[in-house]
Amino acid sequence: MTSGPAACLVILAGGQSSRMGTDKAVIAFEGERLIDILIRRFADKADRIVLSARDDYGTGLEIIRDDPDAPGGPVGAIFSLASRLPEMAAGIAGFVTVPVDAPFAPADLMERLSASGACAVAQDSERLHPTFAYWRCDIVNAVRGTHDPGDRAPSLQWLARQCGSESVTWTDETLFLNINRPADLVTAAANKKAGA
Repeated sequence: MTSGPAACLVILAGGQSSRMGTDKAVIAFEGERLIDILIRRFADKADRIVLSARDDYGTGLEIIRDDPDAPGGPVGAIFSLASRLPEMAAGIAGFVTVPVDAPFAPADLMERLSASGACAVAQDSERLHPTFAYWRCDIVNAVRGTHDPGDRAPSLQWLARQCGSESVTWTDETLFLNINRPADLVTAAANKKAGA
């Protein structure tokens, strides 16, 4: 736990899982559901863990569903979270997001992304990973006020730019492996055996 502002982690589990063919949150990896791997990894690092999802998968965690007027996709989830989290708990100025299908998410994700207090996005030597990010509620809410709800759903890269996000670099790209397809489970298992 932190002694500063409330450390809030949001697990993004509201996607369609169309490439996987089944809900990724409940897929077993090394004998444990993906959602439970993340809860266990961050339980002692977050003051609060919330799910951006349609249900709680039996975890007992609070869930935040996307606002009806929010754009589709992950930006809609971030907009909804930024507007609702400060109402749910005093002291939450921002939140770190992690996708449910990332079993190797860095253990120091919350600490490093929220260190400066500015919006921040994880990256490795190859590219940005905007689902692994720290979002300040006030900045996201201001950006939402400039977005026309009738416009096409923007990307997380767009939102990161609009929020003036910093980038925080990890050198090991395997930490950001997403399990999007059944074949990715094989890759993830190989990484685990290799010590990733």
